[in-house]
Amino acid sequence: MKFRQLMSVSVLALLASAEVHAQESATTDETGLGEIIVTAQKRSESAQDIPVSVAAVGGAVLESKGVTDLFQAVNLVPGVVFSRAPDDGLALTFRGLGTTARPQAFEQSVALFTDGVFIGKGRLYSTSFFDVDRMEFIKGTQSTLLGKNASLGAVSVVTHQPGDKLSFEGRAGYEVEHGGYTIDAAGDMPIGDGTALRLAAHYNDLDGWVKNDVTGKEGPIRKDLGLRAILRSDVSDNLRLTASYQYANNRQIGASYQIVGAVPANLGDPLLNDHTAQFTSLTNNGDTFHRTRSHIASLKAELDLGSHTLISQTSYIHYKLLFLDDFDFTPEDTFNLTRNEKYRQFSEELRIQSPTGEALEYMAGVFFLDNHWNSQELQGWAVPAFPPPPDPASGQLFNGPFLNSFVQDSKAFSVFASGTYRFTDNFRVAGGVRYTREEKDVVFGRTQLTPATVWNSIANPPFDPTPLSHNSDFYDGNISLQYDLNRNVMAYVSFGHGSKAGGFVETNTIAVPPPALVNGKVPAALVAAGASIKDEKTKTYEVGLKTTLLDRKLRFNIAGFWSDIKNFQDTVFTGGPLGFITFNGPSRSRGVEIETALQATHELRFDGGLTYADATGVIQPIDPATSAPQVDGSGNPVYGRYRRSQAPKLIFNIGANYTTALNDAMDFHIDAGLRHRSSMYNQRQELFPSKQLTTVDVTVGIASSENRWGIDLIAKNIGDARSEDFASPTTDPRLGAFYGAYLAGPNAARTITIAARFKY
Repeated sequence: MKFRQLMSVSVLALLASAEVHAQESATTDETGLGEIIVTAQKRSESAQDIPVSVAAVGGAVLESKGVTDLFQAVNLVPGVVFSRAPDDGLALTFRGLGTTARPQAFEQSVALFTDGVFIGKGRLYSTSFFDVDRMEFIKGTQSTLLGKNASLGAVSVVTHQPGDKLSFEGRAGYEVEHGGYTIDAAGDMPIGDGTALRLAAHYNDLDGWVKNDVTGKEGPIRKDLGLRAILRSDVSDNLRLTASYQYANNRQIGASYQIVGAVPANLGDPLLNDHTAQFTSLTNNGDTFHRTRSHIASLKAELDLGSHTLISQTSYIHYKLLFLDDFDFTPEDTFNLTRNEKYRQFSEELRIQSPTGEALEYMAGVFFLDNHWNSQELQGWAVPAFPPPPDPASGQLFNGPFLNSFVQDSKAFSVFASGTYRFTDNFRVAGGVRYTREEKDVVFGRTQLTPATVWNSIANPPFDPTPLSHNSDFYDGNISLQYDLNRNVMAYVSFGHGSKAGGFVETNTIAVPPPALVNGKVPAALVAAGASIKDEKTKTYEVGLKTTLLDRKLRFNIAGFWSDIKNFQDTVFTGGPLGFITFNGPSRSRGVEIETALQATHELRFDGGLTYADATGVIQPIDPATSAPQVDGSGNPVYGRYRRSQAPKLIFNIGANYTTALNDAMDFHIDAGLRHRSSMYNQRQELFPSKQLTTVDVTVGIASSENRWGIDLIAKNIGDARSEDFASPTTDPRLGAFYGAYLAGPNAARTITIAARFKY
């Protein structure tokens, strides 16, 4: 009988989607599972009561698993994949759809918010997350309430807010497998009646796991510093102010990408089978280096106007990035890339919302965004030292440095309204509309540097700084129907329409026939045509069931979804003369998600999740013989449907937590989690596959019964499983053409951390 019960529990855990016990938001008592409170719809609501797929991960869970950034956090949530390209470009996908690693001029289709502040650039998605109360992964089209760039979903990071009592907490961890440490500290300080200050700090210095055969160092080394101050003040009985400031300095030294496949013997191991024996970019001028310094400041004002609340959120964001890398994979200085970026953003949202508990609940507001992005990218090419036979013109095609200059000013204005009407105690209808006007003004130029070669005169011809402009008008909206079958079962059906502005991309190689050049430069009209990208439009349909059963001991949710994207903004790196190509094309994703949590006993809990997503796109594939978009014998484009990149069909998580008292003063806990993703492709046309990946994480520890202190042993990827986290052609296409080699970045290797924590 016990065996059957165990098997039943295991099956239930398998059929889940990582609604990973958000302890800070939902406590568990002896009667069953606690309530998970989220702010996915800009109100504090139970996740079981809203017609939205939300996976909430509590801060205590993040801490116990040693999670310090978004890359690690997504491993706790099925249906989400987050990859990092060699140049720190990001690919974040929900249900198999999302913005690929390039270009940087475009925002992600999955928006990021920190304490309600919209983060407008993907660069900041890789910053450290610390002193976090919870993270909410909101799936499906969320453009009505969340607005800009939430057409495929959103991630909301909610930090700990100031408390009314003097307190201090700290945590320190040492990673024993590869070396490095992490330190966190936070404290609350009351300042008079109704006013409190919370200070938080984070620092890590973590060694890498992939060896550079030239320097002898292992990368990537991560050195991250984060500081945050939040001041909350109840100015009066009806006015509350919350001011916050965060500084971050994120540095990465070295890299984890490497050449694999049919690799020449002098360039390393052809297999991705040993993190410590592989190499990163071979260079004589030092390791690759990334540094991003950022500032995020916000002021939130909440004014009670009788039964209504007026909320204003003002924010300012600024970052500077320096990126240095060597992409030739030789001991010579063949290809070096230097990128400098500066970004600043101002945003303001003003909204009014009705009280909760009424037959009609609503909110309405306006949103304004103004940002400036300046990117200067220098590609330095020199004569390759090893042109493989046959010698392609002594490597002259690959000579010739050039400078890309891309400056973009963007403004967006939105007005929105949303409401829920309860027709009966069991039936309610929700809906909303949003109008957005977005304007982008760009100055794009490319300067040819000496020596002048085929590479910087034909493959990447120069052009004068060219002013470009793109204006978009969007009408987005959503509607949902909810019906409570009983007090523990809710069924819903929803539809959402979202948009993401087009514009111009800084990565497209604007290759034109030499006769089209004017004085050796590309005319402005061809620059505009080569860099222009259309607006992206998304429709998402979802039907679901949310249940809380067995006297609140079992939570079981299931949802079916279908997303269609018109003019999906897609990017591919060809590795050939065309380099990066960004284009528009239709894409879709359809599938099912299942979420569950089981409080088997007071001491034992199971969580898990499953997402099946069939994500495909209709594209014009790249002809491998010419590296150009494929055409038929008459020169007409050829199209086909392919699986989306970074889109595994199946992801599931299984987790179990056991906590028991050792004595009156001390508790023991063990937490184990398994994540599996099926195989996936890393480029369109179903190229560069990544094999399936299954990782197991285990945390074992003891803590005081009042949770004043604790000691944990945290093991991630305990089996040291590995697969390609990212893969693409190499920057030097000859490595692919002559050897069949390609570029790959492995997932993180096994880490074992000893951590101690305390609270006062």
